[in-house]
Amino acid sequence: MKIQNPIIIISLAIILLLTAGVTISLYSSITQPKIAYVQTDKVYNEFIYKKELEVKYEEVLSYRKRILDSLEIQINAISVNIQNSEHKREENIQTYQYLAMQYQEKKKTFEEDNQKMLQNYTEQIWTQLNKYIEEYGNAEKIDFIYGANGSGSVMHANKAYDETEKLITYVNERYQGGALK
Repeated sequence: MKIQNPIIIISLAIILLLTAGVTISLYSSITQPKIAYVQTDKVYNEFIYKKELEVKYEEVLSYRKRILDSLEIQINAISVNIQNSEHKREENIQTYQYLAMQYQEKKKTFEEDNQKMLQNYTEQIWTQLNKYIEEYGNAEKIDFIYGANGSGSVMHANKAYDETEKLITYVNERYQGGALK
């Protein structure tokens, strides 16, 4: 078999190469994952649930501070009584020691409980946020959502991929009983 027209063969080769190139280009654009990032600290701080738990936490701290302040006032009053009076001095000293011990125990217990409560609240917030972030990613057909928080996970990102504000709106609507998208 003899090649009759090399131009036809070259043209067919070019057409095949172009077709392969377009096919590869289309395939890679179709299979590209959709990627976004969010500013995790902003999402966390703007989450209504976090704000509600923060108010509860501050109320508990305030209540516990009032208890400690009240004990401290009693301790100071007895201390003044001990210094200014010989009458019932031994009884006042025992009361003073008892209240001082009670104050230290309550203070230590409150500090430990406050730390546990804060840790518990943080875990509850992240559990809820992670659920909503997963729902959001599925609803928006996002394959990867990166957290940009300055800890090294994302050091720079194009603002076009920033989903922070949309995610804040979504998680707060979901928390308030909004329907899934």
